[in-house]
Amino acid sequence: MFDQDFPKADPVPRGCGEREPGGVYAECGLSSRGRPLEEFLIDPPLPLPEGLDIVNKPQLWQRTRVSGEPALDEEELPIYDLLLWIGAEHYPFCPDYIEEVKRFGASRRLNPNLDLSLLTHASRMILVHPHALNLRWQEQRPPETCKKAAPGHDGMAAEKDEPESGERAAQCTGETSITSSLARQAAVEVETISAMPGAQVKPPQTGPCLFKLWELIPQEAAAMVVEISDEEASQQQPTYAASLPLCLRAIGSTIYQYRPTGEAADGLAPGIFATLPITGFALIRDLYGSVNERAKERLVAGQAARGSYALPHYETDK
Repeated sequence: MFDQDFPKADPVPRGCGEREPGGVYAECGLSSRGRPLEEFLIDPPLPLPEGLDIVNKPQLWQRTRVSGEPALDEEELPIYDLLLWIGAEHYPFCPDYIEEVKRFGASRRLNPNLDLSLLTHASRMILVHPHALNLRWQEQRPPETCKKAAPGHDGMAAEKDEPESGERAAQCTGETSITSSLARQAAVEVETISAMPGAQVKPPQTGPCLFKLWELIPQEAAAMVVEISDEEASQQQPTYAASLPLCLRAIGSTIYQYRPTGEAADGLAPGIFATLPITGFALIRDLYGSVNERAKERLVAGQAARGSYALPHYETDK
């Protein structure tokens, strides 16, 4: 038997609905001993490798190093990650999913035919959203804040150290197809970035800030716009953000705030925006108390083969 005491995602209704009986879900649970979610976000987001089709197709992705060689774990075995598409039909805006994970952890349904025995504690969920990569960032005002503290990403930093026009080619504008060698530790988001064969490698630049995406959500998407009295406004610091409407957006069980700038969001493209550790798997019981036996067999096989490196699983009604 393995230790059942591991972080689990909260089984609340989400943007994609409730968990389905018989389903298999990869989780990244929250823990009081965990690291802030921002450490696992990728800023700037990364474009998808050319020709990769993952729309509603969760799949395993073997991790590679910059040299192209397979990345190996402590037992000298290949590391496999989960590549997951976060669909706009359930999460119209990338911040919808980020804010949900911040409150309840990640829970993503998998194809039970995947060989889940290949996933270990070294594996990660690589998350892709169709509107994560802002290709028009150079035409827009820098975001008010960048929670990753990336140089040049917020307005103040940009004003202090504005790059020359000839130096502003974005690292991640879709001009270069890339793959990423993902973090070997849960607290590290991306180890290195390498170009695909034949691509032109460009030096790192400021790139589009992930946290600008909150400001690009239209005011019409808010469940409520909070009115601030003149007295309250006078007590606030006279910043640009303070002059913007304070909006509350609801998605699933999540309510979060944002301040829209009114800028156009028609330059958003698919991008990798996070790499989360996998804390385990949830097998949802059906009306008869059964779970997906094929997925369970593979998880048990992984535990037998990898021992303490294997990921745990549990059975639950929801």
